[in-house]
Amino acid sequence: MNPRRALNATLMLAPGVALLGLVLVWPFVVMGGMSLRERFPGPIGPSFAKYAEFLGDEYMLNVALRTFSLGTTVTLICAVLGYPIAWFLARSGSRWAHLVFLGTIFPLLVSIVVRTMGWTILLGNEGLVNAALLSLGVVDEPLRLMKGFWSVVLGMVHVLMPFMVLSIAAVLGKIDGAYAEAAATLGATPVRNFLTVTLPLSVQGIAAGSVITFCLCVGAFVTPIWLGRGHVTVMAIAIHEQMVTLVDWPGGAASGILLSLATLVLLGAYGLLLRRWSRR
Repeated sequence: MNPRRALNATLMLAPGVALLGLVLVWPFVVMGGMSLRERFPGPIGPSFAKYAEFLGDEYMLNVALRTFSLGTTVTLICAVLGYPIAWFLARSGSRWAHLVFLGTIFPLLVSIVVRTMGWTILLGNEGLVNAALLSLGVVDEPLRLMKGFWSVVLGMVHVLMPFMVLSIAAVLGKIDGAYAEAAATLGATPVRNFLTVTLPLSVQGIAAGSVITFCLCVGAFVTPIWLGRGHVTVMAIAIHEQMVTLVDWPGGAASGILLSLATLVLLGAYGLLLRRWSRR
């Protein structure tokens, strides 16, 4: 490569790399340093006591398991429900496709807090669903539709569905229709055509949407704390309690580091599985 071009490319990339380092890398460095303290303020000497405390705390391990269970469940539901919507947007050619597209991206135009409050209006003890059931005589007392794992799942699916749909639709729109036509000409049924041609070619869109949805879900705070009402504690809520309520900054930092590392490990394993499946 021409040295002058390499220098120009380096100068052009430098501001972006510096910005990413400032807003992404440096906070992790600070958090990592904080996690190696036994208390704050206190000695700076490295100590892994907070990591050992986390790994030996059954409550925190259950919170971590619940967090990743929530992320996995929401990601699977978004993929299953979002794929048909993405297919309709990318392949149907319907005159209603633009309305479906607007309906898909419209939640992104509204604050997460507002959307979560909307679910409270629907699912609360005095919400619209319970009011309708009581007026119809289906139930004698309000159902407990909130304060549960599945109420949080419902809210998170509503929040994150657009990311899955748009990721899949972007890939489906680039698949050449000649592949499906060739498979049909060779005698493939519509189901086999989808399973052997369209689905494998669209796996990159599913993978991209899954990574975005999973990462946003395991780090969610507002929706779990609002719809769970203290009964569905996830890692973001637990870290907030450590930092603000208990004022245990090293413990909260250690929990954040472990959450990030576990997420990276899971995403790495997911990427390896996808690569192996693609080669097959």
